[in-house]
Amino acid sequence: MNKDVLGLINLQPEHDYLEDLTYFRSGGSVPFMGRYRLIDFTLTNIANSGVKTVGVFAGNKFRSLLDHLSRKEDFGFEGRNSRIFVLPPDWNDPSDISQGDLKHFHNHSDFFSRFKGNHILISGSQFITNTNYSEAIQYHKDQDNDITFISERRPEDDIPSASILKLVTEDDSMTGFTHDENNNHIYTGVYIIKKEVLRDIVRECIDNYKPDLFHNGIREKMDHFRTGFYDIDATTYYFNSIHSYFKNSMALLEKDKYRDFFHGENLVRTKISTNPPTLYKKDSAVKSSILANGVKVEGTVDRSVISRNVTVKKGATVKNSVIFANCMIEPGAYIENVILDKDVTITEDRRLIGSEDKPYVVAKRSTI
Repeated sequence: MNKDVLGLINLQPEHDYLEDLTYFRSGGSVPFMGRYRLIDFTLTNIANSGVKTVGVFAGNKFRSLLDHLSRKEDFGFEGRNSRIFVLPPDWNDPSDISQGDLKHFHNHSDFFSRFKGNHILISGSQFITNTNYSEAIQYHKDQDNDITFISERRPEDDIPSASILKLVTEDDSMTGFTHDENNNHIYTGVYIIKKEVLRDIVRECIDNYKPDLFHNGIREKMDHFRTGFYDIDATTYYFNSIHSYFKNSMALLEKDKYRDFFHGENLVRTKISTNPPTLYKKDSAVKSSILANGVKVEGTVDRSVISRNVTVKKGATVKNSVIFANCMIEPGAYIENVILDKDVTITEDRRLIGSEDKPYVVAKRSTI
C-alpha cells in the first residue's frame, strides 16, 4: 500500500493529438479496443500500485470523462478512503498570472496541500501498459530522489517515433532528454516527484510566466534536482497520432497479445456496462476481431475492433477498421482501414477505403 503517494493524471498538455478523435473529447476519453478508454490503463496502474487517491486535470472537453469516471469502484478504488477527483478549470481570478497546465496546479493547490503524503505520481494518457509502479515508488523513496522518471528500454528495431522523448543517461545517472531516433531508452511520460519539490517548481514557473510544468519547470532545470530513472519491464504502447492509435489497435487484435495485455497478471479495469451480449445473426462471418457487448452482426467483420451497440447489416463488410459505439453499417456497405467515431451511419452500398498508414477517419455523428 502506498498511502503516502497521490496520483495525478494530467490531461491538460495533451491537446488534440488524435485529431478528429479528440475534437469532442479529451485524449484520456478516447475509446480503445471496444470497451476501454485510454485513461483506464493509467487508472488501473495507479490503483494496482496501492495509491488510494487520484486527481485528474481535465482541461476542457471533459463531459464524457465525468460520466466515465462516475464510479470509482469500477477502476479498483474501493473503500471509503479511496477517491477519484476530476479537477476541471477552477475559478477565474483576475490576479492569477499562471498559464498552461500551471493554471491547474495553481487553481487546485489545496488538493495537494490537503494530502498528507510526501510523493506524487504524475502521468498522462498517451502511454499505456498493464503493470504497477510499486517497485518504482520504492526505488524513488530508497534513493531519496526529488524526481524519478519511469522509462523502458526497447529493442533497437522497435523504437517509437522520434517525437517521443528518450532519456539521456550516464552510468546510472539521469542527465536529460532527447528526441534522438536511435536512442532506445524511452521515457513513458510517468514520473514520481516529492510534493514539496512540485510545490517549489509550480511557484517558480508561475513567477517567471512559464506555461509548462514538465518542460519549463523540470526538463530545463534538470541540474537543480536529484533525479533518477526506473526501467519497467512490460508491454507498452504509445499514442501521439492517428497512425499510432490505429497501429496499436490492429496489433492488439492478435489473440496472444490481447490475452497477455488485458488478462495477464492484472486485469485492466473500465466502466461496467449492462449491455446485452453480442448477437451474431445467421450468415454473419466474424474473424480475428474484438466485438463489445450490444453489437449486432449480420454481415462480415474481419480483423476489426467494434465498440458497443454497433450494427453491421446483412451484406455489409467491415475490414481492418475501428468502429466506435452506436454506429450503423447499412446493407452492402464496405469499409476498410477506417475509423468511425461515435454515432456514424454508413449508408447502403457506400465504400470507404483508407490505408494502414493513413486510415480514413469519419467524424462523430456523421452520415455518409
